[in-house]
Amino acid sequence: MADDRLSIFRAPRKDCDAEFTEKRSRFIGSVRIALNADEAAEMIKKFPELYPKANHHCWAYRIGGGAALEHCSDAGEPAGTAGRPILGAIKRHELTNTLIVVTRYFGGIKLGVRGLIDAYKAAAELAIERAGAVEMEFSNALLLRCGYDYSKTLSSTLRKWGFSEERVNVEYGAEVVMRLEVPFSMRAEIEAPLSEMAQRSFLTELRWDEVPLVRERWRGF
Repeated sequence: MADDRLSIFRAPRKDCDAEFTEKRSRFIGSVRIALNADEAAEMIKKFPELYPKANHHCWAYRIGGGAALEHCSDAGEPAGTAGRPILGAIKRHELTNTLIVVTRYFGGIKLGVRGLIDAYKAAAELAIERAGAVEMEFSNALLLRCGYDYSKTLSSTLRKWGFSEERVNVEYGAEVVMRLEVPFSMRAEIEAPLSEMAQRSFLTELRWDEVPLVRERWRGF
């Protein structure tokens, strides 16, 4: 896990787009989860393709915890009238790993500096409100394989660690295969006991998928 990444963080519940009109200008606020700057940059590039006739695609993102990485762009609007208000909305809601792009179709009536600030802020706030904000967490997928004679013991151990039946996908074949997602915050606690099970041949396979997954935080932990 990268040093600047929080294992548990507050972010939008879902990707969401929200639209309103101000003095004939159309504003579309789009909120997305972005886990790093490269991912955010790739998302930003797509908006001119999604809305090719729009006049501006202004954006801001905040990534990581502590000394969070924050960037914003006015994308041709007067300095300070778009990117900063969007970033301000992200920070007011205490979101991280979050990108917001506000697309504007100019309606022919100038809004002025104050009007632009208010409009871009409103578009960002509306997108966040529609998306909802929740605690998210990083996790790793884990596969465990064992014989039938050890499967009950393994299931019991997983339940003691907080992995209820609905969190474990069990497949029965020549052996028993259990698949689950382990939050980053729990991995250190269970990794050593699982390795010991494998070393003692209670587990015939123990495999972590190191590609991080992002899920809404499970309150059972």
